[in-house]
Amino acid sequence: MEEDFELEDSIWKKLFWIAFYAITAGLLLGLFTAISSPIKYVCSLVALYIAIKCFKRFSTWGPRISFIVSAIIVYFATALVIAIVVYMRDNPMPAG
Repeated sequence: MEEDFELEDSIWKKLFWIAFYAITAGLLLGLFTAISSPIKYVCSLVALYIAIKCFKRFSTWGPRISFIVSAIIVYFATALVIAIVVYMRDNPMPAG
């Protein structure tokens, strides 16, 4: 009975780490597209470092593919939110 609990705990732990790596990498890549200063390259390198850490931690195909797909989804969501914020900042709604 305890083995099932440990297995379930390790699955949740694996999901947590994949989500953490994917969200962090996706946010950094979103910042890379939004920032125009040289700091954007630091964001890119940190995202690459996070991907390497994730690939070292998980050696099977499933978690790696989950990381890539999740990071891409978070990247697109981040880019969309940034685009909406920039648009609303540059085009304020008229009062009235």
